[in-house]
Amino acid sequence: MMRLIVTMCVTILFMPLVQADVAETKLENETLQINHQTFRQEVVRYVRDVAISNKDDETKTALTTLEKEWNNHSQQTHWRVHITSFHQGQEVGKGEASGASLTEALQQATKTSLNGKIIKSKTDLDDYYFKISFDYHPDHVYSMVNNEDKAYELQGDRVIIRHVDKERIKQQIKQSKAYLLRTINGDYAGVFKFYDAEHDSSEHLLRTTYSATTLNTLIRLNQFQKDIELQSYFDEMAQFLLDRQLTSGPNAGGFDYGVDPDTDKETCRIVVGTTSKTIFTLLLLHQMNPDEEKYLKSAQSAGDWLLKMVNDDGVVTPVAQCDNDKWTYNDKQSILYSGQVVSALSRLYATTHNADYLDGAKLVASQLVREVGLHGALVGDDYRPANSISSSWIMMALIDLAKVDPTPVYQKTILQIADMLVERQIDQPDDAYNHGRYLDAMTTSGNGWINEVMGEMVPFCEQQKLGDCDQYREAMHKTSRWLLQNTYNENNTYNISNPKQAMGGFINNFSSQKVRTDAVCHGVNGLLSMLENEPEGTEVFMDLPERPLAELLPLLRAGEYD
Repeated sequence: MMRLIVTMCVTILFMPLVQADVAETKLENETLQINHQTFRQEVVRYVRDVAISNKDDETKTALTTLEKEWNNHSQQTHWRVHITSFHQGQEVGKGEASGASLTEALQQATKTSLNGKIIKSKTDLDDYYFKISFDYHPDHVYSMVNNEDKAYELQGDRVIIRHVDKERIKQQIKQSKAYLLRTINGDYAGVFKFYDAEHDSSEHLLRTTYSATTLNTLIRLNQFQKDIELQSYFDEMAQFLLDRQLTSGPNAGGFDYGVDPDTDKETCRIVVGTTSKTIFTLLLLHQMNPDEEKYLKSAQSAGDWLLKMVNDDGVVTPVAQCDNDKWTYNDKQSILYSGQVVSALSRLYATTHNADYLDGAKLVASQLVREVGLHGALVGDDYRPANSISSSWIMMALIDLAKVDPTPVYQKTILQIADMLVERQIDQPDDAYNHGRYLDAMTTSGNGWINEVMGEMVPFCEQQKLGDCDQYREAMHKTSRWLLQNTYNENNTYNISNPKQAMGGFINNFSSQKVRTDAVCHGVNGLLSMLENEPEGTEVFMDLPERPLAELLPLLRAGEYD
């Protein structure tokens, strides 16, 4: 009895303390439940307030209240913050600070990053971007960037995209269409290969293959939705292509690689890939203008030249180069070029029913199928080691050929490559920076091209009843999200000087600020295919969850020590 009385007394005595601990734990748990966007928004708001006030006194925002609520006696706190300030695309300065107080660290890093700049008004403040990063164990970074008063998740120098729906896809297509129109040379109606957003400069040489690819995409856009503005570009761009075709000599029918718009001098370099991809566009022009013979005649002349570049064993001679009217030929093998030849000849046969084109396509295809049989679905050539992009060109070539010749080995090889590509796609939802791209494809042009091929594979798979076609559709969802994340948009242009020029361009790779024109074309083509291939009523393509902030916040508060 005495033991019971003592126990009750002790319980009553310490009950207020227990209740206080429970209340404190409850309060902390509730404050930990704020989501990432709320946290990012409050950090950005605080930094902007510090930047415009430029005072030493504490800026009063919700972040100061949150920090007080997070304080407890169970965790040592050591925030470590880095801030880089940008103004009109130029870096203003960098600031770094650490310590037990989040707001004090942010305040110090913000002021240092401004490098003495005084921001006097809200209008001036909106021209500044702040890249804010937190270090945490083990060697991780949690970053964000603002666009005016909005905060966005940042990894590397990319604003992360986690939600992809039909409206976002349409918005990207619209921005990328505008980008492509800006690449067209006003005098020649040809297109360059690279735009350098870092230096706001474009490559000089106008290249036939990129011009053909751009016109091809613009025609596809017009097919998707009639657009009078787009149609106004078609004739001049088509004429640019026709003007590049050789009309005499041993390589008549081939298309010159490019032209210097200042000197009107052509490269005198004829590549089977350039000629093949130009055939793709000429056949689209013929479909649009069946009464005009010039496009089909040009395509047939180009096809006849391609046949001359095919050897008896199916190996393709890829390049003819002239110097002082003397032609030399490069015999290095390219899977890409050979695949493009098969596609071009197959499409020509589908239009003309000329058996020579089908025979040529089958001859080259036999060599490609043999490569897969000997080395597996991942193939390489004299230009590149075994890689996904080269294999995807075999897949595209055989899809085109299988549409006009149902030889079983073509379907078998298509499926073999398609399954290999799906296996090589990075499927790591926790790694939004890389999720969706292909293992050895580091560029938007490479991933965009594979995505375009998958866009052809989905309807081919369904029409031929090859089974489990949704896996290719799902692969497109993943890659499309990654591609959208790697474009210049209103949030990804904080560190370049001319956002209006870059907007809509697909950033070439992780370490570059260049836009490659065909990356934009492949990207748009894949997005168009995704819209066309989706089941009726699909509005959302992907939601990629973010790790709960409650799991991450204790690590952020612990920081990263030297």
